[in-house]
Amino acid sequence: MDNYFITFEKARRLLKENLFTLDSIKISVKDAISYILAEDIHSPIDLPPFTNSAMDGYAVRFGISSLVGEIKTKCRGCIYATFHIQKREIKAGDYKRIELKPGEAVKVFTGSPLPLNTDAVVMKEFTEVRNNVLYVKKRIKKGENIRFKGEEIKKGDKVLKKGTYLNPAGIGFLSTMGIKEVKVIRKPKVYVIITGNELVEPGKKLREGKIYDANSFSLYSALKSAGIKKIKIKRIKDEFEKIKKEFYKALEFADIIIFSGGISVGDYDFVRDLMEKERVKTVFYKVKQKPGKPLYFGIFPLGEGGQGDSYKKLIFALPGNPASVLVCFYEYVYPAIRALSGFKDIFLPEREFILLRDIKKKTDRLWFLKGKIKNKGVIPLDFQESHMLSSFAKADCLIVAPRNRKLLKKGEKVKVHILPQSI
Repeated sequence: MDNYFITFEKARRLLKENLFTLDSIKISVKDAISYILAEDIHSPIDLPPFTNSAMDGYAVRFGISSLVGEIKTKCRGCIYATFHIQKREIKAGDYKRIELKPGEAVKVFTGSPLPLNTDAVVMKEFTEVRNNVLYVKKRIKKGENIRFKGEEIKKGDKVLKKGTYLNPAGIGFLSTMGIKEVKVIRKPKVYVIITGNELVEPGKKLREGKIYDANSFSLYSALKSAGIKKIKIKRIKDEFEKIKKEFYKALEFADIIIFSGGISVGDYDFVRDLMEKERVKTVFYKVKQKPGKPLYFGIFPLGEGGQGDSYKKLIFALPGNPASVLVCFYEYVYPAIRALSGFKDIFLPEREFILLRDIKKKTDRLWFLKGKIKNKGVIPLDFQESHMLSSFAKADCLIVAPRNRKLLKKGEKVKVHILPQSI
């Protein structure tokens, strides 16, 4: 078959060529964290929506009248003076039609609407009040501590572009403009099928020949960390008909289907047979990498069906060993999730670091090693075998040891893929 036992570089290129962006949905702004905008946002209001005070203190109007008292100092654009205080105040949320006359002041608070003719706001810390007269202990510049209407955003301005990632500040920004709902690229729904007669759920008694199921929990956690909200996970025996039945359920629900186990060449590895019998287009099968050699990526259905990309289902069959599962997830499934969710940069960030100890390879394949970054260097951790998770639990990166190199020496530069929890 084509694209059988291919290089990591080719596998990644084929993956990217077969990815797409899902359709958009409208959701509440408060639920839109980590989504990608599917529309340009134009502000429905000015920001700030009205001229207001940036500080607790006094709104003042420059000028001299019989009530002002003696001007102490003059300077170009500044004044150091006394003001007559109006016997009222304006709190945040108030709406009072107050007008200042020359030489007058009124008490205001942060966010308070300002009186008409306000020249500046003097911070409370620089004032003293005696007998209804405000004494200012610093020079005042016109416009000081005033937030002017529309100074940040004018009504109708394009404020966020389609394709923007919505972080907490973006959510707050949308809310500041009074926007309640927003159109975003929806997140993929994911169905995980864990196969294996040997698997036992944690918490149950572990009998001879059985092992606890780690893959259900690591994949669920990895999916949640990637922002996926709709996840179904099923654990089933190594029986062809049961796997087939679960696959059809997954097709009804998911945009991405992940198998764990059953993709190698053993007598009870039925997933590959199932993909051949169903209308699944195989993009590639087996990659020259360690761990994760028996990796499958396909697309259902084989034909377009006239329904476009959003009708396609991405099928990943990952190896059964726990460390292999997570390596393949971060190198292949994670980028697919990001692409479908509307991200442009989909792969793990790649950096170069100095190797802090030798790596002796036992394979000609590309090797992903769990690593820990220390200053400008990276150290490969102990316990690198595909069934071992203890090193992965401590890792913040994957060291990419290239093909056809048996020895990487301490002090040379190596490529490193930064794991999401470390970004």
